[in-house]
Amino acid sequence: MTLAPCSAIIMEAKAAVIIVENSSTFTPSRGFIFIPQSYYISCQFQLEFFCLRQSYLVTTISRHDQVLSQPYLTTIMDKTTLIQYIASMSLQKYATLALTCFTLQGCEFGVDPGSSISPNYHLLSSCDKPDSAAIASLVADSLCGTISVFEDRVTKSGRKIDLNIMVIPAISPSQPDPIFFLAGGPGQSAVDVGPFLFSRLHRLRNERDIVLVDQRGTGKSNSLACELSASAFEQVNLSVAAATEMQIENLKKCLTEYDANTALYTTPIAMDDLNEVREVLGYSKINLLGISYGTRAGLVYIRRHQDTVRSAVLDAVAPLTMAIPKNVATDAQAAFERLVTDCKKQPGCKETYPHLKDHFRLLVQGLEQTPEEIALHHPRTGKATKGTIDSRLINRLVRAIMYDRTLSRLLPLAIEEAFGGNYAPLSTLAYTLTGEDTSLSSGMMASVLCAEDMTRVDAASNSMDFDNAIYEALDPICEFWPRGSVPEGYFEPVVSDIPVLLASGTLDPVTPPKYGWEASLTLSNSEHIVIPGVGHSVVTVGCMPDIVYDFFSHPEASKVSASCRVDLKRPPFFTSLAGPLGPGEGAQEEKHR
Repeated sequence: MTLAPCSAIIMEAKAAVIIVENSSTFTPSRGFIFIPQSYYISCQFQLEFFCLRQSYLVTTISRHDQVLSQPYLTTIMDKTTLIQYIASMSLQKYATLALTCFTLQGCEFGVDPGSSISPNYHLLSSCDKPDSAAIASLVADSLCGTISVFEDRVTKSGRKIDLNIMVIPAISPSQPDPIFFLAGGPGQSAVDVGPFLFSRLHRLRNERDIVLVDQRGTGKSNSLACELSASAFEQVNLSVAAATEMQIENLKKCLTEYDANTALYTTPIAMDDLNEVREVLGYSKINLLGISYGTRAGLVYIRRHQDTVRSAVLDAVAPLTMAIPKNVATDAQAAFERLVTDCKKQPGCKETYPHLKDHFRLLVQGLEQTPEEIALHHPRTGKATKGTIDSRLINRLVRAIMYDRTLSRLLPLAIEEAFGGNYAPLSTLAYTLTGEDTSLSSGMMASVLCAEDMTRVDAASNSMDFDNAIYEALDPICEFWPRGSVPEGYFEPVVSDIPVLLASGTLDPVTPPKYGWEASLTLSNSEHIVIPGVGHSVVTVGCMPDIVYDFFSHPEASKVSASCRVDLKRPPFFTSLAGPLGPGEGAQEEKHR
């Protein structure tokens, strides 16, 4: 077969389809031009330029395991995004890629006018291009805008807040009930983190719009962010005492600069905001997807606006009966004990770290008596940062690393290195987890926790190896922070018969499965899935994206299948920087991902 030049194929592509294939999935028909994937890649620049120049929509139609009626991705791609997307394709996973050029005449914002995206989508406009190429295609399709609400929802007078909103439209004609995402923290921006999450849960937008709303006080919704003077890497390596002192000083300063009554930034008020957004956008019923603190927000929304909720998925459950700072130490201790037990079950880890638990305890006790002055180097820039490492900082670093199942496989190695005087691995792992992320609003966190959690906690006990630093940091903050109020009975369990899927990871150091079981007791139409070998948040792991998709499609909790969960295990621990070297462990590594 002789292939035509790129230009000839592009000319034939006007209002037609270009199929890139490595299998005989399709039967040739009029309007289809079949070319090998390798040949397409050599033509990608010209094809992409042609489609954008002619205002055509570039659409990926199918994968080998999906029918054409369920598109995989729809986007107007710029050159960089297209290159990265094609580069990420695996020929073993994707048997057929179809790129279709459709004229967009008559469309607004690049959205199919036949789609049932929010009836009032005219209130929104095209989103700004994001900094991250990883979500560029998702955001390119999306609509953004603001909806103004009263800060004081009771008096409905005075200051107004512009709530920042992003709607990611459904790919095919959507169902009338969108998915509203509730971010964690408290203090995360839903608009900032949501696109990354839904790029991994891409099937959820097959038929349903995704709605991201920055909760009041977060993101661009009258943010109560308060940046510390230290860099992200310096913050990771600050002693707890120094970090607390810096945070208090900064929050006092920020409090004088906010254009806000911070007592009005509690969860119940924010969930009434969310219901107003639902009304303004014209949705009758919605689905909720909440992660971590977002699960508490979701439960509050269900309690206050139950008639508007079709279903909910709550991942890493933090029920209203849980006072967040109270059990931080004991929950972290339980997660660490499980890590030690799992290490003993892996031959390589057991042989390499036979005294892991004892060495960690000796490390904590030694630094409690004699903190060490150290200089750590930034893992990316190499810049040295001086600091004091003490037992509480070790606690904080280890607790943070246990959130993530991938990073925690390096934890035994990092603990042993620290026991020998090398603290760099622990510091680098914790920084890898937090990075340069500045999206968390510490002022909003204070407004929520001081009004909702600290009112129920007089003291928080330490565990054998972990302390109550979170409580001790919040206690002095709540003394000066304007404290809001919550309705009577707010801390009682939420009672509902709405279909709810609860999900927990066995390795979670902050919202372990016991809280999911606790929430399920009064949710009569709920199912609780516990995923072994996973830490904080499970919806993107293994087959969970498919389970979540199936649940939202048919939210009868009793029909949820979680057979895949038995295949998930904690990934092998590293026995050296070269990786897991125990008998047979390296060969099994891919299986655990």
